[in-house]
Amino acid sequence: MNLFKFLAPKPIISEQDRARGLRWFTWEGAVSLGFNSITTSGFLAAFALALGANNFQIGILAAIPFLMHIMQVPVVWVVEKVRRRKEIAVLSWFPAQLLWLPIALIPLFVGVPSALAISLLLWLMTARGFLNAVCNAAWNGWVRDLVPQTILGRFFSKRLAYSTGAAMVFSLLAAFFVDYWRGHFPGEEAIMGYTYVLLFGAIFLGLASPLFMSFTPEPLMQSSTVTQISLWQRIYAPFKDANFRKLMRFLLFWGFASNLAIPFFAVYMLQRLGLPLTWVIGLSILSLLFNIFFLRVWGVLSTVLAVKQSCRSVLLFTFW
Repeated sequence: MNLFKFLAPKPIISEQDRARGLRWFTWEGAVSLGFNSITTSGFLAAFALALGANNFQIGILAAIPFLMHIMQVPVVWVVEKVRRRKEIAVLSWFPAQLLWLPIALIPLFVGVPSALAISLLLWLMTARGFLNAVCNAAWNGWVRDLVPQTILGRFFSKRLAYSTGAAMVFSLLAAFFVDYWRGHFPGEEAIMGYTYVLLFGAIFLGLASPLFMSFTPEPLMQSSTVTQISLWQRIYAPFKDANFRKLMRFLLFWGFASNLAIPFFAVYMLQRLGLPLTWVIGLSILSLLFNIFFLRVWGVLSTVLAVKQSCRSVLLFTFW
């Protein structure tokens, strides 16, 4: 008996099933990004500082997700062989979200601040980063086949709107709670505010994400009519294009420069400026709101400029 039969792809997906699946997928985005709003922001940096992290360890914590991205390369090969993207995604995403429970409980079992506490955080985040990379490699192709091209942009805009709303509400409430807790329970008990927020988020939002994901149908992977080539040939092929190599060089330097500073913004505001966590999260939300608002404005403007000039000219103008 196959325990995971309900995760198998469907040969035929009716329009009704597809519509129902897209609704579940929208809800999945709301709960996932709602919880993600604190686990990838100043909240996680503040929790790491409370556990005893130094600047070097904060940098490692920020680098872990990017380092784990390389694991998507072998997972793509596994996906091609197994051809059960939903099963791979759900069975990797569930334990990834479950790992937030031991992360939240670190202050209950280990003295803080301490080297052991921050070491546990880094190892658990590394394991979660690996599982997250596995899920993403399977998830991308699954969603690409599920969402019709005719509504792709509109659907993801709607999903992003719901997700952003959930992220703003949960991250602000979490920051208010932590600041309130630290104000009423100073000393060693102050860190428990982070534990309660992470536990609540993991149970009611984090674990809801793979549940909603499991309700979303997966179309069968289509057999390719193109001559099959090896995995390494697929990886190497784009690098034969000169423009692709230029793009990779730009992304390398841009990513290095931006991520050299971004992980430490929250640390600077918390430690040097002495801002409460509510202000730190509030500023990140303000930045997010401006992005959402001006994306509409810049989208129209860039289209007009691209017609008169070129997309390259628009990019050069914005980065300068």
